[in-house]
Amino acid sequence: MTVLSQLVRVVVLCFLASSVVAQSTQDRGALADELLLTVDGAVRLALERSRDLRNATDGLSEARAQASETWGQLWPQISASASYVRNISPAVSFVPARVFDASAPEGEFISLQFGADNSWQSAISVEQPLFDPALLVSTGAADRFERLQVEVVRGRAQQVATRVRMLCYDLLLREEQVQLIERSLLRVRQALSETKARSRAGMATSYDELRLRVELANLESTQLQAQNEVTATRRQLAVELDIEDPLRLRLTETTALTDTTQIPVLEGLEDSTEALVNAALSQRSDMRQLAQMVALRKTQVRLEQVDYLPTVSLFGSWDVQAQQNGSPNFFGDSRSRATSKIAGVSMKLPLFTGMQRNARIHQRQAVHRQAKTAKQLGEDQATAQVRDLVEALAAAGVRERAQRLSMAQADQGYQITLARYRRGVGSRLEMTDAEVALRRSEFNHAQAAHDLLTTRARLDFAVGHVALVDGQTSESPQ
Repeated sequence: MTVLSQLVRVVVLCFLASSVVAQSTQDRGALADELLLTVDGAVRLALERSRDLRNATDGLSEARAQASETWGQLWPQISASASYVRNISPAVSFVPARVFDASAPEGEFISLQFGADNSWQSAISVEQPLFDPALLVSTGAADRFERLQVEVVRGRAQQVATRVRMLCYDLLLREEQVQLIERSLLRVRQALSETKARSRAGMATSYDELRLRVELANLESTQLQAQNEVTATRRQLAVELDIEDPLRLRLTETTALTDTTQIPVLEGLEDSTEALVNAALSQRSDMRQLAQMVALRKTQVRLEQVDYLPTVSLFGSWDVQAQQNGSPNFFGDSRSRATSKIAGVSMKLPLFTGMQRNARIHQRQAVHRQAKTAKQLGEDQATAQVRDLVEALAAAGVRERAQRLSMAQADQGYQITLARYRRGVGSRLEMTDAEVALRRSEFNHAQAAHDLLTTRARLDFAVGHVALVDGQTSESPQ
């Protein structure tokens, strides 16, 4: 019986050891599959993999191809053509007989066959524009459109970077909320355990224990909701980063949302507001796009106006014709083959088009005025946005510092209340209120730090200088 028990013990120990090894291997595999990123690392990955940015880049490629197509019209246009015709029944024409015989009676006709059984024809033609105002203006418009698309790509990159950065801050806030709730749960469970012991000793009532159980149930429900918000935010971030499994995403532990000691808050914001406004008007992507659009619309007006000017081009061609009866012989021989060469200059000047040109010019001028109005409106909106964000950033900095102090005071108050409760001179209600106040102050500080970071990111985007897009890295704590 002793041998059997020892054998069973050995089998159980081997099973437990294999389970531990398998669990350790699984944990290491899960850790290896995690994608650890800082906020700047997430932004870099988004700039590499964002499908939104890829779409804008494809638009730039299309604009460059269109510009090349327009410039290609300045080069000579050379074309070649060739044809072969087999006359199964050659065409017949009737002419008066007197053409060949003056004594032929009037009204008599002779049938003549034109063409042979086989007919070949080939030509090479060349046309070179010498003066085409519309073509010259079109090349300028194509270059402006390409520059516009370059700015569109830059603006899209700024949008992606700012969006990903704010999603990272949202994820950090959600994770911080989960951690705060877990600490609250730990404090409430500890208080519940102490209250049970005091209740058995007759130093606490069942009502105190009931209050703690209700608070514990509420916190557990809030924790589940916070975890769901973390998962939802991680999914949104995975879409931006083009990652199939959002559970792989993890922000590194060195990225602390509440560590705002190094968050750049502009000193003397009131004095630097005008400089920020001027910077926004000169380097914001949407402002540059509006300026390019105004220039492009003006070019379109000129394109319609130059339609009054003539166009001059040089042309030339070399033709080869051959006809032959019987079996086909490619281009026959020298007796049945003939060549011709022509060259010349052509000029085209539209004289009257039913007032269509004037109508088109008026249309383009109206569109040009709309673009100028949109640019002026955009400048006013950008100015107001920068001023609002400067004020919001200053307020966020003050609020973060106030919440940091409030959190320290709430923690001190909780420790004092806990000590009083353990000595039996404090009530359970005081302790519960102190814990709730500490929890709220911790989350309020996390929210204030989140608002400070997101406001700074929005201000960078509003000014038109976004980290990692315009050549600098983020100065936020990583």
